[in-house]
Amino acid sequence: MAKLSTLQRYEAKFAKSKEMFARSEGMVPRGVAHDAWQVSPFPLFMTRAEGSHIWDVDGNEFIDYFGGHGGKMLGHAHPVVIRAAQEQLGRGVQFGTCCDLMLDWAGIIQKLVPSAERVEFTNSGTEAIMLGVRLARAYTGRKKIIRFQFHFAGAYDAVTVGYKKPFQVSVSGGILPSAVEDTIVLPMNEEAVLEEALRNRDVAAVMVEAAGASSGVIGIKPSFYQTMRELTEKYGSLLLFDEIVTGFRYSPGGVQAAVGVTPDLTTLGKGITGVMPGAGAIVGKKNVMEMFLFKDERWNRYKRVSHFGTFNANPLCAATGIAYLNVIATGQPTRDANRNARKLRDGMQVKLDEREIPGCIYDSNFSVVHAYLGKCDLQGKCDRVVCVNAGKERPAEVGEALYRNLALHGVKTATRGYDLFLSAVHTEGDLQKTIDAFGSSLDTLLEEKKL
Repeated sequence: MAKLSTLQRYEAKFAKSKEMFARSEGMVPRGVAHDAWQVSPFPLFMTRAEGSHIWDVDGNEFIDYFGGHGGKMLGHAHPVVIRAAQEQLGRGVQFGTCCDLMLDWAGIIQKLVPSAERVEFTNSGTEAIMLGVRLARAYTGRKKIIRFQFHFAGAYDAVTVGYKKPFQVSVSGGILPSAVEDTIVLPMNEEAVLEEALRNRDVAAVMVEAAGASSGVIGIKPSFYQTMRELTEKYGSLLLFDEIVTGFRYSPGGVQAAVGVTPDLTTLGKGITGVMPGAGAIVGKKNVMEMFLFKDERWNRYKRVSHFGTFNANPLCAATGIAYLNVIATGQPTRDANRNARKLRDGMQVKLDEREIPGCIYDSNFSVVHAYLGKCDLQGKCDRVVCVNAGKERPAEVGEALYRNLALHGVKTATRGYDLFLSAVHTEGDLQKTIDAFGSSLDTLLEEKKL
């Protein structure tokens, strides 16, 4: 009897997910509710999650390494967060006015995040990005925004260029050319290029994913953080850190606290509640955030940055955010997640080396592990922490093949397969099972000529 292929085994093991995807395509345009959840031949449909594990509709149990798109440092359904949510549900979730819990929530964010002299709550990370761009333009009186190649910043029109090649072409249809004509895309880590772009003093803000592109797939040289800070100050531009993923993960105060460079503005998202839906924030220096203030009639009508949002600082998110961040503030979850990442990184690298497969497993200096399968001119010359090789390719079809194989071994990653988000609650058993699954998956990829 012929051996079944990975695709055949995937379709057989996840039969109910296949059926649900077929039904979903008749209801939801692409069968999924988020572009990042699409995978061939179909995505997995989940029913529940707890700790470091997640279960699908077929009853299969997985070790989860996506964790709410990277925001669940305490894993799924942490008891402290669940208790806070349950207690608040009985008190109300939307008051149509200010919520008393907002003060405690904002206070702990101010305590943890160096740039958070003032906190403006939003409903999502994408809204925080929108407000960040708007604030920078209003405060400086300038139009242009600088972004870096491969950096992601959500769905706002002005930042839909730069994420994929060709960099000056939006990743979405329906975006007017005028929406992106003032967005400049630059290569990362090149001081002379950045200074030249700032020299005309027409740039409102330099926006940067704080750990580097796609949560550190292409990292930032440690010295370049200070370079960005000095050059933006020199030419009167604002420095904006996107910490929607890295905030409260890289350190309790995000990348900025870890590297000692404080931006003018910071966008926060899922991480301010441990991924309770409906929360985000734009935080920043007092003088910039004063653009939100009500003043005289002319200021309010023509200068002030307005902001609406039915669920801004809603009581449910505030309650869970306080509970979650109080645990994060101890620093122990960060230490545990980082330790787990080191162990997973090193174990996965051994599996590559044993098979003499060219490639590298690195961790961006915090709790996200990245896999690169292929040759690299820098291999053997770096510490497998920050990767600055912007020329490396990670083919989507190989990533999906890795995702499917890992899933067949009980390991759930992002659908691109190459990136794993660690939490404080992943166990030694989880890590060893994942390392073994990675080795077995590599064997299958070699056998099926995917590598």
